[in-house]
Amino acid sequence: MTIDFAGFSSETLHGALQEPLDKIRTGRLAPTNIRIRILVPDMAVPQAAPVRRKDGADDPRLRARMHDIMVGYTRSISDSISELEHLGLVQESNVSVHVHSGTQFFKLYIVNKEDAFFGYYPIRPNKVVAQGEAIEIFDLVGKDTILFHHSLNDGDSSSGPQQVEQAQMWFDSVWESIGRESTPDAL
Repeated sequence: MTIDFAGFSSETLHGALQEPLDKIRTGRLAPTNIRIRILVPDMAVPQAAPVRRKDGADDPRLRARMHDIMVGYTRSISDSISELEHLGLVQESNVSVHVHSGTQFFKLYIVNKEDAFFGYYPIRPNKVVAQGEAIEIFDLVGKDTILFHHSLNDGDSSSGPQQVEQAQMWFDSVWESIGRESTPDAL
């Protein structure tokens, strides 16, 4: 089982993994190995969003907040996958994280190099608390994002196989070029 994920915080990946992980724990799914690659923006550098709503400016407090959210979700994913190996439920597991300096305006899941799920993050006004202060921001919103599904099995008359191949090519190119290895704790 492989999952390549590109997105903003890995929050929705974390949520999407819960049911399959429960099925592995109960024996209803039995993959021999699990490999997950997570590609997220580097919150150490200014992003196009989230930004302050009043002036559209970068705010290090907002980036620190997003950094903490990313760390929490990637750490939880890594711990959950490692636990499966330690319990003997999978033979081998690996979760890798790379960061890049671009703002992530879409989310992409590629499952087993056969299926791609793609969706856009709309930018919406939001109010968050960062370092104890409520701040009105323009935020990337992804929980309810509609995901478009493409598959290698969609047939010759569909663009599905090309979508999956191009998504995998894009992911690998960013992962291997401008993506920098990180750990869930060092995002």
